[in-house]
Amino acid sequence: MDFSIVVYRKKGYVSYGTEDADKLTIKNSLVNIKTNRSKDTQVTEATIVAEYEKLPLAAYQGGNTGIIDNFARIETYFDATIQFTGVIKKYEYNETDKTITLTCHDMYYRLLNATNEDIVYVDTTAVNVIADLVSRAGLSFHYAGGDNYSISNLKIVEGTVYADVIQSLLETMHASIRCNKSGIIVLDEQYPDYIEGGGDANHFDWTYKDNTNNASDIAGRDASLMRNILKITCDIKSGDKTQTVYDKFEDPSMTEYLNGEKWYETLDNALANTQEKRKAVAGWKYLEYWRKSTPLNILPTAGNKDVNIGQVVKLLRDNTNPGYYLVVGVDTEVSADGYADTLQLEGMRDKNTIYEIPVLLASGVIKEAS
Repeated sequence: MDFSIVVYRKKGYVSYGTEDADKLTIKNSLVNIKTNRSKDTQVTEATIVAEYEKLPLAAYQGGNTGIIDNFARIETYFDATIQFTGVIKKYEYNETDKTITLTCHDMYYRLLNATNEDIVYVDTTAVNVIADLVSRAGLSFHYAGGDNYSISNLKIVEGTVYADVIQSLLETMHASIRCNKSGIIVLDEQYPDYIEGGGDANHFDWTYKDNTNNASDIAGRDASLMRNILKITCDIKSGDKTQTVYDKFEDPSMTEYLNGEKWYETLDNALANTQEKRKAVAGWKYLEYWRKSTPLNILPTAGNKDVNIGQVVKLLRDNTNPGYYLVVGVDTEVSADGYADTLQLEGMRDKNTIYEIPVLLASGVIKEAS
């Protein structure tokens, strides 16, 4: 398998040089490529080490003259398959080893920026709001899933972080968002369909076997972050007055799992302005708690250029029934020693059951209109 990176000369916020003189393809001088992708980490980071003595001076001297520089666009390829698209955020030279180390972030980093003006939406939809925010950040957008709904009026004040608004929308939409390997922001369902006890009737993308695909595995359950009582709050405006309303929910199945203990959390969502949306937020959070309670790490596996976040793995292990797990993290390393992945997997749940499970315990007003 061939490995390469392509670096493009900076040509502005939403463009980059595409002529041969404006890009640098590095193959033979690559020493190491590491990529860390995680469902629970917004920005994917790639670290690339190359021998700079084999590069033309103009390529790595930085500034306005060179190609390799901070905020230059970079892509990595395994054979012809793109694996990462982002920008260089830091580069360092090692004069002893004659190497240059590039620390890169994928394009999601732009959504961590804040708006520089007030933004007002009228008679639109949740998907359209996200698409517009992504576009304002200079990124491409693809809608693959998530519950869309109408928005009559929404004002985003200057200085609000794009990702914060999007996160509030995701929780009300049963949705998730990620930057794919090509640098496109993808809005998708929070979780794939899964039938508990359904076996191979469930979709799965890959099969891993003990002593075949992976060297070792570590399994376990962690309930330390589970919260079975959720109080969802939202500020509701009426004219020039605002009141804070709430709905309190319980997941009875989680209460049973926690041996009857009640663990409480208050969550504010600025866009959960109806009880239906507040229930959606509770369902979204309960699903996150359940999936995170069954982590499984496989260390390491044979490299697979097509494995991706959000795919499903069927895992075959000695003396146990097959298990089905969601890929929530992929750490990839390529070097002279070979190509390996470390997969972070989590046990799967029936999302539709969990979305309907929140039981309303109480509703009310925390702060009267003022």
